[in-house]
Amino acid sequence: MTAPAYARRATPSTTRVPLTVYGRRWCGISQMIRRYLDRLGVPYEYVDMDANPAVEQQLSWLTGGRVRSPTIRVGDQLLVQPSTQELARALARAGITR
Repeated sequence: MTAPAYARRATPSTTRVPLTVYGRRWCGISQMIRRYLDRLGVPYEYVDMDANPAVEQQLSWLTGGRVRSPTIRVGDQLLVQPSTQELARALARAGITR
């Protein structure tokens, strides 16, 4: 039996993808965003902020202290708790989707 898509890493950590989802396992919005990306077939790296407190500190600095789950890096852009429509626009601007 395989784990559901939202319970596993989307890409190996050795593969650099232009999309990173920083979230928390218990956060419903983080899991919704991951399922959305899985349905689109968009590769991404998932970073659990609870397991990586240093990443959370870095995001706090980058976002001016506004760390929310999820925070998504699309290329050079950071999205803090985006809706699926906001994420879709960012993916299209980055050339990841149409």
